[in-house]
Amino acid sequence: MLLPTVVIRSCPNGFSASVKFIAVFALFWSVAFSVAAADGKAIFSANCIACHGSKGEGNAQLGAPNIGGMEASYLARQLANFSSGIRGSAANDNYGAQMRAVVAVLKTDADRTAVANYVAGMPRAVSKNVIKADLANGSTQFNAVCSSCHGSHAQGNQQMGAPSLLGTDPQYVERQILAFRTGLRGVKPEDKTGALMRVGANMLPDVKSAHDVAAYITTIKP
Repeated sequence: MLLPTVVIRSCPNGFSASVKFIAVFALFWSVAFSVAAADGKAIFSANCIACHGSKGEGNAQLGAPNIGGMEASYLARQLANFSSGIRGSAANDNYGAQMRAVVAVLKTDADRTAVANYVAGMPRAVSKNVIKADLANGSTQFNAVCSSCHGSHAQGNQQMGAPSLLGTDPQYVERQILAFRTGLRGVKPEDKTGALMRVGANMLPDVKSAHDVAAYITTIKP
């Protein structure tokens, strides 16, 4: 394939330079996308597996949630939030601080998008963790407070920025509800979706209800 060439006849150092421009953009983008996919896998393998597992199954003992198969848009937004300090910068957010340290290696939006797309392409990793709770109260509170954004079947709503909660580790869900209630999450002005979650979390009547909701979600079937 012949490439258009521009020859610069006069340079300050007396040398001539030849610059070739590739005009076949379709080829460029197909290569770019394949590289992004490969980078996503490589970055995940190097930085995320230790806590989240090779299949994104998570590790409850480490406080790392199962993320395999989650929506790419949600994952990318959370990675960006950790990177910018919108999430994980509160003084008492130890889990968030750990994530911020790891996410620091993702220098660009392209890196974060590549990882998010790779994880989203995994089969959905469903948590096997079960917690005892008042499921009747969990059902009542979920349907009264959470379903308006996350859906009656916890399927999520991408237009609202609300992720699917199906199969998510209940201990992680409970911890995040409490984080929103106490101001560890959702207080930064830039965090629009977090602000909505903070309102919803504080609509729950008490801490027990956060526990009950998290347990109830594990009983919901797709």
